[in-house]
Amino acid sequence: MGGRGSGGRRTGAGQKPRSRLERAISGAGPDQATAVAPVEIFDPPAELHGTPAELAALMADLHFLQDGQGPGDPNPQIAVLQTRVDELTARAFALAVWHELAPHAFKARTLTPATTAAFVMLCRGVVAERALSASTATASGANHRGMMQRVATWMKDFNVAPFGKPMYEAEPATVNPLDRFTKAR
Repeated sequence: MGGRGSGGRRTGAGQKPRSRLERAISGAGPDQATAVAPVEIFDPPAELHGTPAELAALMADLHFLQDGQGPGDPNPQIAVLQTRVDELTARAFALAVWHELAPHAFKARTLTPATTAAFVMLCRGVVAERALSASTATASGANHRGMMQRVATWMKDFNVAPFGKPMYEAEPATVNPLDRFTKAR
């Protein structure tokens, strides 16, 4: 058992390969045009939308309260307004990331209505990573490195990060599969 010539691939064994013409006629193999679903493009979800007027009104209220605040005079409304302003600003940045990355994900057919929540998480992660990299105190820290890893993984999930080689794109479907073998007249 297990000696020389006992198993494994043998030269000349198996079905012989068919020619391109035979594969085209039978409709089998990589030469067949792949059916590709149409690209479905849709708007970002409502959770990313915030009106600029709402943000401007909150900013005006926040500046009014901060200007009227005296030294050592704590005002809890300032903290509440600052939180809402930060949330709307993060939404606006996430929406900008959506508009930056979504066309590529639509083209790759990885952004669908079913994957929208994960793509929103990617957009928010990109915003958080950019915020961490902007601060000299947090850049290259543990939180920043962790967020960079998560964002890179999510970008590969949606096929918007490079993989080092070109991606396969299906050829346009021809009416007759034998047309590519005939000479153009």
